[in-house]
Amino acid sequence: MENKGLTRREFMRLAAMTGASAWLAACAPAAAPQAPAQPTKEEAPAAGGKEAKHEPVTIRFWHHWGGNRVPLMEEQINRFMAKYPWIKVEVTLQPWDQRLEKILTAVAANDPPDVTMLGRHDMPSFVEQNALLPLDEWMKRDGITADLFYVAEFKGCQYKGKTWILPLPTGGALDLMWRNKRWFRQAGLDPEKPPETWAELEEVAKALTVFENGTLKRVGIHILRVGDGYPFLLWLYNNGGTWISEDLKTIQFNSPAGLAALKWMVDFTNNINGGAEEVAAFYSQTGEWENGPFYNDYEAMQINGSWEFFKIKGYAPDLIPELGVSVVPHGPNGESHGLAYGGWGYVIPRGVKHVEEAWLLVKWLTTEKDGACWFLQQQKRPSPLKYCNEDPASGEGNPLWKDILGVMGQDVWVPITPVQPQIQQVISQMTEEATYGQKSPEEALQWGAGEAQRILDEYWAEHA
Repeated sequence: MENKGLTRREFMRLAAMTGASAWLAACAPAAAPQAPAQPTKEEAPAAGGKEAKHEPVTIRFWHHWGGNRVPLMEEQINRFMAKYPWIKVEVTLQPWDQRLEKILTAVAANDPPDVTMLGRHDMPSFVEQNALLPLDEWMKRDGITADLFYVAEFKGCQYKGKTWILPLPTGGALDLMWRNKRWFRQAGLDPEKPPETWAELEEVAKALTVFENGTLKRVGIHILRVGDGYPFLLWLYNNGGTWISEDLKTIQFNSPAGLAALKWMVDFTNNINGGAEEVAAFYSQTGEWENGPFYNDYEAMQINGSWEFFKIKGYAPDLIPELGVSVVPHGPNGESHGLAYGGWGYVIPRGVKHVEEAWLLVKWLTTEKDGACWFLQQQKRPSPLKYCNEDPASGEGNPLWKDILGVMGQDVWVPITPVQPQIQQVISQMTEEATYGQKSPEEALQWGAGEAQRILDEYWAEHA
């Protein structure tokens, strides 16, 4: 668990990246430079994690749990400080804009927060920039093992054989298909029988979509808007495809499975929802719907994460008895499952001054019953931890709990590269150009795969 200060070379490299890496900001005040942190006896795990005497310590924690999660985070931190009374936690709710640049700037200045929230999809890049501390020794000391977590969740926490982040909330349960059963009944459909294949989804969506004078008024489902934000990957994996090789060096989505997925996305949008421009015009009303079209009877189905129940409970509680949840439909060459793609977690940046206390906070936020479990139980969301979800308190008040866990259990992990933000941008552009008709699906797929491969090749050439 080395935590030495940055060398001058590393400092300059990180500082340059925070100034030049526009892609970091696209994904989502620098502190005054201080003397590099020096190793102390805190940095080596103490036997049993116990100290003979605790001096008062103040640590800083950055997170992004805004909105109605603010009081939950405040209570979670108060619980932590009650358990560890010598530790005071200064909490900062960081805005989304330039969140990654702020962390890297703080690391480069040797003044990072002791613990910060980070996307698991951002973790490989941070590891390559030498900005994080590995957690394995602390985990081994305190009995935190991989089998506590769902397989797909923990895979996203590791890179190059080490664990750099612990998860919360889930990186899976992002792509549940929520349906309004009332709409199904009104359209003469069986509300207890969700579509299981792309062909069935097309038929159901046709029956549920409403046009008035050629204008889209109600949407059966918008397949280009999904919980993880990357619809092409979701439909690719549900048609038996993969996007990259296991060694993270070869793009694989320019395949028959990938072409079939992209063509289906284009055809569905054009033939059922009236085309990408009509869909965009329809969803431009979202701001007028206050909390979204699904809550306001403008969508019959949506593909979104497990957090939706907490929002529906707050914004549209009368909808709860009419809700159904199922796994997304699959293509002709695949099986149905959601993706464990990224997800949030907590890390210890390199250069922190109170590593032991930082680890205690990470452990509290991600593995302990009164911390990690409690926080998600209040939101009625599943946890990356198996034992949290097995606690009856977790599903209490959520009639969809078993269905949500059933879908989550089918999630598959999607590999993440150190240049994921750039590749995400390419995949998004590829999808947009195909769905808006700027390129044919074949042309878009070929361009996207070639551009993504170029980005990978350039990166690995510099990090061979």
